[in-house]
Amino acid sequence: MTPHGLEHAVTDLVEAAALQAAITQHRLALEWGQVVFTRAVQRWDDLEAHEALAYEDKVMAPVHLLDEASGSLGRLQKRLVPARRGLQRHRQHLRRAVSSVESA
Repeated sequence: MTPHGLEHAVTDLVEAAALQAAITQHRLALEWGQVVFTRAVQRWDDLEAHEALAYEDKVMAPVHLLDEASGSLGRLQKRLVPARRGLQRHRQHLRRAVSSVESA
């Protein structure tokens, strides 16, 4: 292997390690999203079970709950969309690398 080829291989390995670390963070972000959904459903159930609330409160409480959940999920989406694009670019890079190795 030429020095340039070795340098390229090392660069690819470093990028792959960074990508794996990023993927772990994305999994944690998804787990956080799951917690947001679980809490929202639990709070919704609590609201439905609380019969002493006035009707206006029963209407406003879900509005606040949905505002909180959609804000949290919006932040999650902003984090995951670029991650998805990055993974797609990496996948394309891998396909090109495999094609070039196969044609060599």
